Amino acid sequence: MKRTVTLFLILAVLGAVFIPAAEAYAMPYFEDATITGDNVNVRIRPTTDSPSIATLQKGDRIGVFCEEAEGWYRIIYGNYRGYISKEFVFLPSANSKVGNIKETVNLRQNPGTYSSVVMTLDAGTGVIIKDYSGDWYYIEAELMTDDDEEEDPDAEQSEEDFDEYDEPQNVARGYVHKDYVQLSSGDTPITLLEKGMSGASVRNLQQNLRKRGFLQASATGFFGEQTEAAIKLFQKKAGLKQDGKAGPKTLEVIFSDKKISISQAELYGVRDVKLSSWNSIKNIFDRGTKALVTDVRTGRKFWVRRYGGTLHADTEPLTANDTAIIKKNYGGGYSWNRRAIWVTVGGVTYAASMNFYPHGNYKIKDNGFPGHFCIHFKDSKLHLSGTSRAGTTCPEHQRAVQYAYNKGKK
Repeated sequence: MKRTVTLFLILAVLGAVFIPAAEAYAMPYFEDATITGDNVNVRIRPTTDSPSIATLQKGDRIGVFCEEAEGWYRIIYGNYRGYISKEFVFLPSANSKVGNIKETVNLRQNPGTYSSVVMTLDAGTGVIIKDYSGDWYYIEAELMTDDDEEEDPDAEQSEEDFDEYDEPQNVARGYVHKDYVQLSSGDTPITLLEKGMSGASVRNLQQNLRKRGFLQASATGFFGEQTEAAIKLFQKKAGLKQDGKAGPKTLEVIFSDKKISISQAELYGVRDVKLSSWNSIKNIFDRGTKALVTDVRTGRKFWVRRYGGTLHADTEPLTANDTAIIKKNYGGGYSWNRRAIWVTVGGVTYAASMNFYPHGNYKIKDNGFPGHFCIHFKDSKLHLSGTSRAGTTCPEHQRAVQYAYNKGKK
């Protein structure tokens, strides 16, 4: 009698676990899904203390019938049927995620680097992750095309026009390695350019930021700290959220014809640059007075003190650190070359020009600069006593002064 009961129980369990292959196709509709973890148990009942009838690995494909108990999917795997915790299952209808392409990448027909290329996706492209195979995401990307034409609402449409309206024609589908996708917490895919991305779309963004004056660095195609800072500054001027990311709203304004720009001076924190003559400045920038100087090209700031001079200002770097900063502007050494600068003294900023070659006397002994250098303003003149140029203006300095003034206004 005991053997009969035991045999009956074994047959009952096997009947619940195994189904013939022919019956598997007769089951109700199921949705394909993917196992997302290793050593995932298929259980007889939807509980963790239920016996395991099979162990699946990451990437295994299963069929999901429904969430029969909270947190548990009723599934089919080959001739097995049972329950798996939904924690370890990627079900496209329930778990589709959105993200953005990190950098220019090939969209492939199948998961693998040897698969044929469907097209190239640029950085920032918004995608929907519909499924995945191993380390490859199967994605949908809605593409923006430059040649899309606005439809004429009065144009006559044929039946063929309506027949072709089954789905958008600018949706690309294929596989991308997960390393090229940055997941997002949003519900819908959007174009988003942010720090760490690279590609033609980033370069295009940088070029527009440069045109508006918010970025001085070259358009390299890599979204780094300088681009992030430029975006934040643009967003501030445009009244947008200052997150340093180029989302739809920021991109719309950047590529619009709105007159949002910034002068080079303002970019470096300098405002209201004045083109004042030396005669009006020399008593303000008096001997022994300190001034903050900003290099027009680099934005580097340093302190100087006026040593003397009558036709222009003879000045000295205030400290050794100031000397080092000026040397950076000149490529590491001394030079007679003129550089456009902004000189802020007494709370007012003036367009000016400088050279950086130590000559003559000096008072500051520990600044690493054995002499003084010249700062010229509008209409200031050369000393050069005993030469034919003494008491004349220097064309190179005056051009640099005008350049500094122009950069303070554009």
